Amino acid sequence: MSTALPACLCVFLTRSRVFRGKLGHHEKVRRVRETALCAFVAALVVASGAAADVAPAPCVGAGLVAIVLPNATAPATVGPAIAAATPTGSDEPTFHDAQYSVDLTDAQAGGAGCVRSTAPGGTHVVSHRWSVLGAVSGDSLRADLVPAGGDGSGWHLRTTIDALEVGTRAVDAVAGTKVPVSTWGTLTIRTQVDLPRLQPLRYWAAAVEVKLTHAHAGLPAGTLVLIGYAAANRAPAKLPPPPPPTTTATRPATTTAPVTTVPPAATTAPTTTTAPTTTTEKPKPPPARKKVKPKAPKKTSTIGQPLAGTPPLAGPYVFPVASRADWGDSYGGERSDVPGGWHHGDDLFAPLGTPVVAVADGTIFAVGWNRVGGWRLWLVDHAGNDFYYAHLSGYTRLARDNRAVQRGDVIGFVGNTGDAFTTQPHLHFEVHPTGLLYLGYDGAVDPTTYLRSWSPPQSVKVLPPVELPDGAPSGFGSAADFRRLLTVHPRPAKQPPAAGAAPEKHVAMAPRRPGRIASGPAGAEGASGQSTLPIVAGILLLAAGLAAVAHAARDGRTRG
Repeated sequence: MSTALPACLCVFLTRSRVFRGKLGHHEKVRRVRETALCAFVAALVVASGAAADVAPAPCVGAGLVAIVLPNATAPATVGPAIAAATPTGSDEPTFHDAQYSVDLTDAQAGGAGCVRSTAPGGTHVVSHRWSVLGAVSGDSLRADLVPAGGDGSGWHLRTTIDALEVGTRAVDAVAGTKVPVSTWGTLTIRTQVDLPRLQPLRYWAAAVEVKLTHAHAGLPAGTLVLIGYAAANRAPAKLPPPPPPTTTATRPATTTAPVTTVPPAATTAPTTTTAPTTTTEKPKPPPARKKVKPKAPKKTSTIGQPLAGTPPLAGPYVFPVASRADWGDSYGGERSDVPGGWHHGDDLFAPLGTPVVAVADGTIFAVGWNRVGGWRLWLVDHAGNDFYYAHLSGYTRLARDNRAVQRGDVIGFVGNTGDAFTTQPHLHFEVHPTGLLYLGYDGAVDPTTYLRSWSPPQSVKVLPPVELPDGAPSGFGSAADFRRLLTVHPRPAKQPPAAGAAPEKHVAMAPRRPGRIASGPAGAEGASGQSTLPIVAGILLLAAGLAAVAHAARDGRTRG
C-alpha cells in the first residue's frame, strides 16, 4: 500500500495537468481509463494488505502461569506463554517475577496453532525447578494438550508434576486432590475451567490450580492462578473421576490397626493373674502390629507406581523399529532421573540411525527436546492411545506437530540423546492407553506384551533426516547424534521443512509486553486502529476509479 498509493496519486496529478492541455477527445478518454485502472489495482492492493494485517484468531494457547482476576476479560500470563493460530514458541532459561514470586528454570511453551482450519492443535509446556506465589513449588512440571479429531472438541491435558510441595509439605500429585495453601487459598491438582468471558479461548485446563479465598500478593479473593495450563476454543473431554478405592480403603486400615491390637493387649495382661498366659500371649501382638503397619503404606504408595494391567488396544499396530532390535522387559525398573523413580517403558537397542516408524495410524504431537528424553515425540492413534518415542537422533519431515501419519511411516531415527547420551543407542518406547490418561505420565503400562505381538513393518520407505528444531541445549548428544546420523542418512541438497515446523511463517509474539499476553489474536494489540486506514484508503481509490470510468463513458456518449 505504501508504494501503490503515491504512484497512483502521481498519475492522478499528471492526468489533471494533461486535461488542462489541448488533447483530442479520444486521447482524454484513453488516459482517464488508464487512471481508473490504476486506481482499481491500487484499491485491490490496499484491500489485500489490510486483510493481511488482521491476524487470525488463535484457537489454542499454553503457558506456565496464568492469572485470571474475577470478571477479567483477559488473563495475565507470567513466564513463557503462547496464544496463536500458527506454530509458535517461547522459552526462558531462567525467569523471575518479583510481583507474584514466580521462579522458573528451563521453561518452555509451544503450540502447533490451529489444525483443520479452526481446531486446537497440540501444545507443549515444561519447566524444571519452579515456584509460584512463594508457596507452591516442584522439581519439574509438564503439561501437553493432546488434540482430538473432528472439530477439535474432546482434547485432554496430559500432566506430570514431580516433587510437588505446598509450603514445606509434600503433596501427592493425584488428580482431584485439594489442599489448603496457607490461610489464603486452595490448591487443586488437574482442573478444567470454562471461562466464557475469555474469548476466543474460553476452555482452560491446568496441571495445578490455586484459587485465592482471601486477598494475597496484591490479588483479590476469587483470583485463579493456573499453573501449567492449556487453553482452547473447543471444549475438552470431561475429566474421569479419580479412583476412590485406593484412598478410601487404606484410611480405615491405618486407624483401626492400632485401636484393635494395642489397647486389648495392654488391658488384658494386668487383669490375668496366671503367669503362663501372660508370657505366651505377649510375643504374639508385636508380630500382628508389624504385619498391619507395612500394609497401609504399600496401599497408599501404589499411586505413581508401575501398573500391572495391559488393557487391549484398538490396533492394528507394527513394531516401532524398522529392523532388528535387542530388547527385554525393563518396565518398572529403578530410574533416579525420571518422575516417580521408575522406568515407564522398554528400551529397544539398535544402531544409531536405524529408522523408527509410527506404530499406528494417528497424529504426531509434542515434537522437540526434553531434558530426559532428548529428541522425542508423541503419537496418538485414532482410539486415543498415546505412544512415546525418546532418545532420537533426528526426525523426518513427517515429524511435525499435528501431522497425520500412517502405520509404518518413518518418523525418526534411533539415537541416545538426553539422559541416555552415555548409553548405547536405543529407542525408549512407552504405551499410554486412553483409559489411563487421567494418571498423567504415570498412566504408562508395560509395553512388553504389545511389542511381542506386533509384527515388524513391511516395505519401509526411509525418508532423509531434516533440520532439528530449536530449543536444545549444548551437549547431551543433541548435536553430536545428528552429525553421526548424517553419515548414515545424508540429506539431499534441497532440504525439506524442519521437524515440528509448518510451511507458513508463524506469527511472532515478540511485540507483546514481557510476561503479559491477552487471549485475543496474536499480535492484535492496537490492530483495529491500524487496519482501518488502509481499508478506507482502498475504498476511496476504488470510488475515484469508478468515477473516472463513468466520466469517460459519459464523454464518449456526448462527443462520439
